[in-house]
Amino acid sequence: MSRAAVLLDRVLRWFTGAQHHLRSFAVLRILFGLSILALLLPSARDRALLWGDASFWVDPEARRRGFWTFDTLLAKGSPAAFDLVFLALVVLAVLFTIGLGTRVVLPLLLVLLVCLQANNPYVLNGGDTLTRLALLFMLFSNLGAHLSVDALLRRRREAAGRPPRRLVPAHVANAAHNAGLVLCCFQIVVVYAVSGVWKLSGEAWLEGTALFYALRLEAFQVQPLVSELLWQSGLLITAATFVALWTQTLFPLAVLWRPTRAFCLVALVLMHLGIAALLGLWSFSLAMIALDTLFVRDSTWLALRRRLAPALSRLDAGLGALGVRAAAAR
Repeated sequence: MSRAAVLLDRVLRWFTGAQHHLRSFAVLRILFGLSILALLLPSARDRALLWGDASFWVDPEARRRGFWTFDTLLAKGSPAAFDLVFLALVVLAVLFTIGLGTRVVLPLLLVLLVCLQANNPYVLNGGDTLTRLALLFMLFSNLGAHLSVDALLRRRREAAGRPPRRLVPAHVANAAHNAGLVLCCFQIVVVYAVSGVWKLSGEAWLEGTALFYALRLEAFQVQPLVSELLWQSGLLITAATFVALWTQTLFPLAVLWRPTRAFCLVALVLMHLGIAALLGLWSFSLAMIALDTLFVRDSTWLALRRRLAPALSRLDAGLGALGVRAAAAR
């Protein structure tokens, strides 16, 4: 058998043999749900101005960009209908986060989210675009295998002796799931590579001063005191700038080797947490961190759980003892 045939056989076996990174997809689902709720809940009071009947001021820009406005689902002219659909979107985001009926909830969530975002392009950012693309790819993946209500219900059915119902053959479901995984990973690799190349074209990143100017932007100073303390340290700013630049630029190559992949993922997660805490871009940061977790294998999640198990057991025992003492004191 030729080397190309062997490689093709390995690829086909990988795609159809089993569903990979199920725990990472569970973490991705939860973080995506939280990022969508982080967009919807704080803006609920101003929903009419941002997306509803009072957002007529943005219609010319939406038409210029050629957005499909989905007027039949999120009509701006009917406040009651808009509020009903907005509430449905919040409910779907909650169901998606807890993992209840994900196969049915995800398509509905995606359609309503696109409806909402099409009503006002001014409040969108790169994270919203990435979320829509990833949700489209995730339609093919198994998101409820772990950390979900679906998984809990499935275990109860199995304990009761009721076998799971299969609508499609296992190899087809495996191939669809893994195709969604590959597409999501490819998307985040493209985002980091393009971002790194654009950074290389600017002098501020190569000189190590880009984060200094980012922290000085008044529009994004959520924590002005913390930002001021950070940008006063030239060494910290320069080091953080170069780490952010090269981890993104070299990410497509770094993911091929486990040590460099682990370093890049830790650095990028810390970078996105800093963006969320210092610049207030929580929905964007959560979406990026969620997609980063897809590069963590299930074996790594299991090893992490084993390492944390003793500490969690001691914490649980301590809380139990504290509860017994409190009850005895009463």
